[in-house]
Amino acid sequence: MEIIDNGFYLGSSDYGDNLKILQIFSEKNGILKGITRHTKSKRFFLLNLDKINFSWSSKNKDGLGYINYELEKFSVDGKQSHISSLIKASASELCLKFLPSWQKNIEIFEDLEILSNLLKNNFEHIIREYVFWELKFLKNLGYGLDFSKCSVTGSLDNISFLSPKTGNSVCYDVGEKYKNKLFKIPKFLNQKCNDITKTDYIDAFIITSYYLTKIDDSRIKKFIFRKQLIERIKSTESFII
Repeated sequence: MEIIDNGFYLGSSDYGDNLKILQIFSEKNGILKGITRHTKSKRFFLLNLDKINFSWSSKNKDGLGYINYELEKFSVDGKQSHISSLIKASASELCLKFLPSWQKNIEIFEDLEILSNLLKNNFEHIIREYVFWELKFLKNLGYGLDFSKCSVTGSLDNISFLSPKTGNSVCYDVGEKYKNKLFKIPKFLNQKCNDITKTDYIDAFIITSYYLTKIDDSRIKKFIFRKQLIERIKSTESFII
């Protein structure tokens, strides 16, 4: 069988001297992998979230398959920041760990394309957009979180805490006495806010990490690049990112 598709390069591993196993998030077929050959005349140059057009061929879907590809567009123009590199690697890790092979996920695919375009254009608040991407990723996996209103009073004002059990939010007056059992909601998650501190980002990652762990604790521990991204944010000298 043969498949013609396009998708995002997520990673690869060596397979012998001149072969690599590519991992791709394809638009029509979801996550798949296959073997490709690289030589001195055809050097391997792909980076995380590069968009490629490819063909995949094998006797059946259970086989590893062979991939021929051509680059559609790079995920970066010119020099790329370390933060952007870590974001791309982290998003790739999440897709590879949580998405099943051969299952179309058009919503996640389109969200990843939006994130990739923002990264390519060096969008100013790219960490914020990555947090939103993780939240949308969780929603597509069945963990939609509501930061819009207080689940007890219905109020839209001063939404401050999130319940780990329900994924619903409460206002400050309702949640203050239970705050040790609730997640603090960074203001940028439910308000227009450009002055976002690194503490805000860490609080947001605490929330998304909890639900990723809830899906599968064994997987979240293996997120090398996501952990590096969070540590990089923690170590930044600037209080406002």
